[in-house]
Amino acid sequence: MKPVPPVNSLPANDWRLHTFTYLAEDWVSPWSGILSPKGTRITVSSIVSLTKKKQLTIPLPNASALLLNSAALAFISARKIRDRSGIDKTLHTEVHFPSDHEAFDYIEKIIESIVLAFTALEAFVNETIPADYFYARHHKSDIVLEAASKQTIERHITLDEKLTNVLPEILNCTSPKGGRCWHGYKTLKNARDRIIHMKTEDRRSSAAEVDTVWKAIILAPAPHIAAKAVIDHFISTMKEKPNWYQHFPYSTP
Repeated sequence: MKPVPPVNSLPANDWRLHTFTYLAEDWVSPWSGILSPKGTRITVSSIVSLTKKKQLTIPLPNASALLLNSAALAFISARKIRDRSGIDKTLHTEVHFPSDHEAFDYIEKIIESIVLAFTALEAFVNETIPADYFYARHHKSDIVLEAASKQTIERHITLDEKLTNVLPEILNCTSPKGGRCWHGYKTLKNARDRIIHMKTEDRRSSAAEVDTVWKAIILAPAPHIAAKAVIDHFISTMKEKPNWYQHFPYSTP
């Protein structure tokens, strides 16, 4: 835990902070002898060695918040490019971006948003699984049960199964499958998987009726909103909601 000067001398806490608290009374470090007055923020930090003699200390961010924010910013940048192009305003039946540069910038930003949003959802799911939780699942038959630890769940169980079985069991809630957020999740997952595992046939020139990866990218709904809708489903059942979630700065339907 790293002491930070009292909150009244700092701007508001960044919503992406993973966790923090404040000193209830003055505290003197037994190691450095430095006084930290009452109200000093205490936050978890991470240290990175830049060189043998220099270390960088950063406040620990919440991964879901960081990734969702990046996904939202990428999507906003993409929408600005698309709005400037005028392709959604014209009555012409055949449209295009003003330049190759703008078309590719738009696609890059949407790809960035899709991958980051999906990763944010994965981070949230894994973070929500308690360290001492074991998931009983059938192993190679309908009779033999296998107990999977948190580490095994994170590495070897699909996100679909985590969302439909693991988290509902942990939080004692319904599965999001079949709900309003599920279609958006499956669309996001399909686009992400096709980006990460891009096939040669997806990169060929094609007619409008062909289902290519470019079609999946361009027609994808706002990725950060699709991911957060699934997160909403689970957090709505939690008594204590994560700090980052309570201060999420982007409006959602």
